Amino acid sequence: MLVLFLSIGFVSCFLVKDYKRKELTYVQNGQSQTVSILVPKGYVKEEAKDTAGIYLHSFQYPGGATLYAAYLTDTAYELQSFNKSLHQPLELPQGGLVYKGQDSTDLFYREIRQSHLRFGYRSVSSANEVFFDSATNYAAWQKQ
Repeated sequence: MLVLFLSIGFVSCFLVKDYKRKELTYVQNGQSQTVSILVPKGYVKEEAKDTAGIYLHSFQYPGGATLYAAYLTDTAYELQSFNKSLHQPLELPQGGLVYKGQDSTDLFYREIRQSHLRFGYRSVSSANEVFFDSATNYAAWQKQ
């Protein structure tokens, strides 16, 4: 049994070695809420904003990639707009919708929308796509 726990601990440390743990903190119904997020290492700028009911935590990477986690009081507001006729969202098992695609320069974008929460990225190369997908998936599973 001890070997099993040590193995799980070792594997989980290995899986997050390329990430930093961060948090998105926001206020919902007068209560402070927190969502854990994993952020791929290598970002050059971190920004946390609380403006007009939008709580946004973003990370900028060399080459222009951006990862973000956000809480929106107005769910009609879009951090990334998608052509809904071209991009049909997939439903997540834990609830919410995911939009994903490539822009005209073959860089990837993705956004998970769960009620008032948004987890996404844009301008990500195919070499880094798996890291950013893992980061957004992790965040979405935290709020099921």
